[in-house]
Amino acid sequence: MSCSFGLLANWVMMVQKKARVLVILCLAQLGAMLIWYNFAAIVPILQTEWHMNNEQVGTILSGFQLGYVIAVFFTGWLSDKTGGKLVFTICSIQTGVASLGFIFFAHDYSSALLWRTLAGIGQGGLYVPGMHMLSAWYGPHERGRAIGIYTCSMVGAYAGAYYVAAPLASFYSWQTAVFWTSVWAFLAAALVHFALPAGTGTTGVMSSDITEHKLRKSRSFIHNRAMWLVIGGYMGHMWELYAFWGWVGTFSIYVLTIKGIENVTAIGYGGMIAASCILVGGLAPGLAGWMSDKYGRSIVAMVSLVISSCCAIIIGWLVWAPLWLFLIVGLIYGFFIVADSAVFKAGITELVSLNHLGSALGIQSVLGFGVTVLSPKIFGAILDTYGWGWAFVMLGIGPIAGSVCMLVLRQIPECRQMAGGKG
Repeated sequence: MSCSFGLLANWVMMVQKKARVLVILCLAQLGAMLIWYNFAAIVPILQTEWHMNNEQVGTILSGFQLGYVIAVFFTGWLSDKTGGKLVFTICSIQTGVASLGFIFFAHDYSSALLWRTLAGIGQGGLYVPGMHMLSAWYGPHERGRAIGIYTCSMVGAYAGAYYVAAPLASFYSWQTAVFWTSVWAFLAAALVHFALPAGTGTTGVMSSDITEHKLRKSRSFIHNRAMWLVIGGYMGHMWELYAFWGWVGTFSIYVLTIKGIENVTAIGYGGMIAASCILVGGLAPGLAGWMSDKYGRSIVAMVSLVISSCCAIIIGWLVWAPLWLFLIVGLIYGFFIVADSAVFKAGITELVSLNHLGSALGIQSVLGFGVTVLSPKIFGAILDTYGWGWAFVMLGIGPIAGSVCMLVLRQIPECRQMAGGKG
């Protein structure tokens, strides 16, 4: 009897520790990633002050993504070697410094591109190390939910940047907006460094699924066909995701000005609309992650990809439509465009051993974010030449390609459970 109580007590303590790790990482990521879209929230102001066209704005957005790509593979590898905790802490500080540097040293297109790229480098050491730490605590059958909740905090940060920066820039200055979305990165670093339980971020397996990790340890993840299909689906998902998030603020402001709203007011309300379109997806990764634990990864991913593709094809042509219709499509788009984010990440954790997981997640992020270096810039170029409608149609190509990858994945027998079956 005493042995049973002891086992129960140990299980309760483990559950509490796991929950504590998840909450801390979510709060830290929320604070450190507020930087991501503080620039996008103030684009109309900087375009006027610095005389930038849409392609230049798209290049700055792409430069930030490029900084992320430069860093993410190395931070994934470092997470395997030194643990995610140290990587997360250092990168939080670096990205905060770079974002504050933007306030004091960015004064035109070229300097803005430099400082936003530096801020993107720091961001490359947050999401992947956090997933690495979570994968050491949560087994495969609960990992979709855990990574989904963690991804929700990232989406919250993206929306928060618009919610905070747009009104501050409208009523005070863009420098104030950037400052109050940057300083939280330092608190995030302190939270991870001092509050996470001892041992978090090491490469040892803390989940109960030790046997499965040992069985997968010898598998060469480079030759893992299913892993590459999951990465292909993720690339299609990413093609539209960050371009939409980066441009939805400017698009919302444009729609409001077309309807006769004064520019300063449009900046404030347009930022709120953009934030709402992002924030509505805040619960989507957690919900989709839970559903993928229950019904399979690929079927949930395919539904999200198809719906977001349809929204991309439609939304750019709604400039002259009633505002309520634009808002409804934007909110639906904002929900489904991000829903499959954690599904693709959880899928990788099931296909690669923990010994190589940081590197595999790094490769996935390098390729996934690699396409985000291109799509915002291409979006801006198409926008300058053909307008909003065709720019958004271009984004719809990505999720269509991702859906094809998921269809192929469903034909691999050993991925039957991941593909949506239970046997």
